[in-house]
Amino acid sequence: MVDSHLFICFSSKDETVAREVVGSLEADGLKCWISLRDVLPGQNYQEAIVKALEAASGIVFLFSEQSNKSAEIKKELSIGGSMSVPVFPLRLSPIAPSGALRYELAIRQWIDIFPHRQHALAKLAKTIKGAIDGSVAEDEAAFNRGRPTGAVAAAAAKRAAGKKESGPIIASGSKQFEAIRALLARHIGPIAKVLVEKAASEARTPDEFCEKLSTHVAAPADRNSFMRAVHKELSVKS
Repeated sequence: MVDSHLFICFSSKDETVAREVVGSLEADGLKCWISLRDVLPGQNYQEAIVKALEAASGIVFLFSEQSNKSAEIKKELSIGGSMSVPVFPLRLSPIAPSGALRYELAIRQWIDIFPHRQHALAKLAKTIKGAIDGSVAEDEAAFNRGRPTGAVAAAAAKRAAGKKESGPIIASGSKQFEAIRALLARHIGPIAKVLVEKAASEARTPDEFCEKLSTHVAAPADRNSFMRAVHKELSVKS
């Protein structure tokens, strides 16, 4: 397995189950990152979440009545999706997803923690190991063939992005930055500041900057109007 961790995505109301899941996965050799334990005192919570998602090899999503209604859960899954982090849903009760989560989970096969709890947790660990180890084997083979794909290509892309010669697309704290942060915050809340800073530092062009930010806006109609507004702030014609 890669030297990474699994991001545990859960509602605070499911804390007891979340702790049980982490204990079971870590006993099986799968390192986990969970906010209630791994966000250190004094750390910016939102920045810690984004960094943990960036370093995650997978997201374990505890799907329940509580998480189905959580706006924060939707943001975390959206950020993870924009980074192509695989999601492993664990359903805690016999309910169906609604709203944005219905779209998010439409093509994913979830595991039910009921009625046989230990069997379900063992199956979850096995599924995660198979998915992650399989992707690592594929990337290693591709690397040996001289044709990097998957995680290898993603890592190369990140390194290339990090070598950008120019500064950020917009400066943090500038009028443009604050205007664009406010536009994104309408859709995802205060975490918008972290994501705008990240996109501004990574994007090579204003168009790429807009594309990166638009992935965090769920509804297509909202996404289109958001991109137009950002382009306007950047004085870039659509």
